Amino acid sequence: MATVTIATRSLKKGKAYVINFTNPDTGRKEYHKTYRRKDLAQEEANRLRTLLDSGRLPTKETRQPKQQALPTFGQAALLCQAEWDRKLGEGKIGEASHAGYGYLMTPVLKKWKHTLLHDLDEDTIRDYRIRVAEQTKAKLLARCEDGKNCNVLVNRRLFVIKQVFAQAVKHGLIEKDIARDIPYLSEKASERKKAQQPLEIEKLLAAARQRRAKHYLPLAILLAVEHGCSTQEVLSLRWPDMDLSENHITFHRTKNGITRTHRIMPRTREALVARLEHVTRHREKRGVKVKGDYVVGNMDGTPFKSIKTAWKGLCKDHDFNDLHFHDHRHTYCTNMLKAGCTLKETNVMIGHKTLRMTDRYSHLEGVLEDGPQDRLATRYGMTGTDGTPSEAADT
Repeated sequence: MATVTIATRSLKKGKAYVINFTNPDTGRKEYHKTYRRKDLAQEEANRLRTLLDSGRLPTKETRQPKQQALPTFGQAALLCQAEWDRKLGEGKIGEASHAGYGYLMTPVLKKWKHTLLHDLDEDTIRDYRIRVAEQTKAKLLARCEDGKNCNVLVNRRLFVIKQVFAQAVKHGLIEKDIARDIPYLSEKASERKKAQQPLEIEKLLAAARQRRAKHYLPLAILLAVEHGCSTQEVLSLRWPDMDLSENHITFHRTKNGITRTHRIMPRTREALVARLEHVTRHREKRGVKVKGDYVVGNMDGTPFKSIKTAWKGLCKDHDFNDLHFHDHRHTYCTNMLKAGCTLKETNVMIGHKTLRMTDRYSHLEGVLEDGPQDRLATRYGMTGTDGTPSEAADT
């Protein structure tokens, strides 16, 4: 039987298990691999012993150079961060997404920064995912918040873990991406179902016109409900992005790199003209030096960092409970379909990459028109849903 040994080494944090074997051709003791977990080291030692007993030697690809430090999760995370930095510089992701990735990475690094990549397996990541879901749900419930959103938060953290392992494979730190096939938790229970009706939108706009932010907040809302704009698209909109004479407006979505052009809706056009007149008047009266050309921004044309404070104040003072600004994109999709647009048309207009995403944003459960049921009643030879006899019933 081949000679394979496991030597235990004490480290500052835990232990390392070094696998050595005796080369049957030379009789010399040679280094094979190192693990931080004893069970994994034992499994590898058994595999190596079987390999040697069959008359074969481990290849260079399956052995770790003795002088090379074993890659840790933290080292792979640095490669991942460098990739995000590059994408930010190329404009492929926005500053908010870049900062968000770093925020999600922080607790994962706290857990695994010094852990060897080879010591992490699929079961370990799955267990971590479930444990974080349970902890997050408990924290949300303790703050009297909806615990249904915990899967969303956990999936975002799993996303960065997958990114780290993908970079580790890309740079040759590991051979197999063990995180790639780990499924995300279901977010069905936490999907937003807020889609406002036309009268609800009017009520919201009326309240916004009473606020201190009346010169830009109603416009932001109209851009969202009539053109499906996200907060990022509202804040990044510039005056050169529109042609009021041709009645066209162009939106640039940094998140997925999609650019879309719309004909300007009547109410949105009125709000844009009013905004332009207000800004022009204010600059002339106060002698403001123009420094930028952002539509929803400061009087000098520089952009707002956020409209969160104005939006939260509006919702709180006027009892718009559990209404997020992002819900307006759901409102846009739902009302587009109710107006007779197809799912494909709605998909193109809102700037989603897939029809599946647009379908998730459209909430038509229980609010469809009577047409489908009327047609079914006709086929069954029954009266229509409005109680009138159908043509099939007459025949």
